[in-house]
Amino acid sequence: MRRCILAVLALTLLVLITACEKTYPAGPAGTVTDHHSRYFKSGGWQFSLTVDGHKFRVTRDDYKACADGSRYPACTNR
Repeated sequence: MRRCILAVLALTLLVLITACEKTYPAGPAGTVTDHHSRYFKSGGWQFSLTVDGHKFRVTRDDYKACADGSRYPACTNR
């Protein structure tokens, strides 16, 4: 009985973690020229990349993986 309850709790936690992950539309392919992060009181951190003059929003993991001068979207596939 105890194992069953732990399994249900673990599954629920896994679903909550994956359901909360945000996804954004992919930006254009090219060279990362700048990356930005801003904190908003109402929404928390927001991350964006600039690729060849086009600024678009990305997840925190993509922001961390793509330094200036790297190729997007190849830098997100590490």
